[in-house]
Amino acid sequence: MTIGTDSVIVFFGTQDQVDDGTTSTIADNAFSVAADVTTWTNDDDAPLGQAVLECQFDTTMPTVGSIGLYAHCLNVVSTNDPEVPSDNFPAVFVGSFLIPFGVSADTNFFTIIPMFQMPGFLSSQTIDWYIKNNRTAQTIGVDWNLWITPLTHGPHA
Repeated sequence: MTIGTDSVIVFFGTQDQVDDGTTSTIADNAFSVAADVTTWTNDDDAPLGQAVLECQFDTTMPTVGSIGLYAHCLNVVSTNDPEVPSDNFPAVFVGSFLIPFGVSADTNFFTIIPMFQMPGFLSSQTIDWYIKNNRTAQTIGVDWNLWITPLTHGPHA
């Protein structure tokens, strides 16, 4: 099928790694920590995004639970920020990464959230991205990686 002129298509921005490259383990039912994140800016005010997570589990692959993605939007009123994501304040939930079956626990796997609505309170919103090990009964291993890609819609030329 040929996409016609002026049909709406998705445009992909630059994929950015949003962890600090030396991440720590994430226990069952816990969030990643502030030391693991690198602040990301939605420079183009993209309304949508996609996420890629690379990780592994320390012992066995879980058969329950999920891995959630959360946005901690910064400077929502002047330089004031909401609380960092925690069990008492889960922040802005963006989506869940699927956990693949049939993969060895000690092997890195990639999982995606193909499209989500980008949270934002102002132009060029800055965001710290957190993940939560959501009741998998396993620990996410050290050195996980997270990438965010901004997306938008526009006319096909």
